[in-house]
Amino acid sequence: MPELIWWDVIADRVSHRFAAKVAEEIGSYFKGRDDRGHWWAFISDYSQLSGKDGEALREHLARSDVLSLVTESLSDFLDLYPDCPLAKLSDSRPIGIMDVGYLSRFENRLTELEDKRSRNGVLMQAQAVYLAFVLGRLYVKEGLALADFPEVQHYPDTEKSEVVGASICSVVNMLAGSSLPKYEDDTWVQYFWRRSLDLRPLNFRHLSGDDERRK
Repeated sequence: MPELIWWDVIADRVSHRFAAKVAEEIGSYFKGRDDRGHWWAFISDYSQLSGKDGEALREHLARSDVLSLVTESLSDFLDLYPDCPLAKLSDSRPIGIMDVGYLSRFENRLTELEDKRSRNGVLMQAQAVYLAFVLGRLYVKEGLALADFPEVQHYPDTEKSEVVGASICSVVNMLAGSSLPKYEDDTWVQYFWRRSLDLRPLNFRHLSGDDERRK
């Protein structure tokens, strides 16, 4: 989940449709490159983005008229996680001032996303699959569930969308296992959970109370 969370952050602040537009533009920028080691759907991918590529990608997103809304929608998230590799998409460093209201909203979204079959969980994963389509890394035969990929927008309200959603989850699991770059120590993932604990330390006082009641 930490690798794909930014798609939900964008969708929450703007819309799932806009997140798809961002995926489309990122895919069009990287399409055709002889680079099978990056999928550009995962946050960790951007830790490998050079300064030159980062600037060129920002210029591409600006020409596509999505950059300003991308940086705006990610700003509160990057203030929570200032060392996130996605900071390379912004011209300025995150200020690191925590918005408590946003933190609570973000935590509520995380709770929902723990269920990968929830609507937002499936649509978050769908952006990664869509990016794979745009990059030309994923092809689907006619008759397979993913051939009806656009039906996911109706998830989970139709039977067909539920089948497509299940296929999306399976594909993301498969591609993450085979395509997710193996970065040393899983830097972003470890940083995400460590920083999350710093933002909201675990409260074990209720456990102490349980121990007292058992005495």
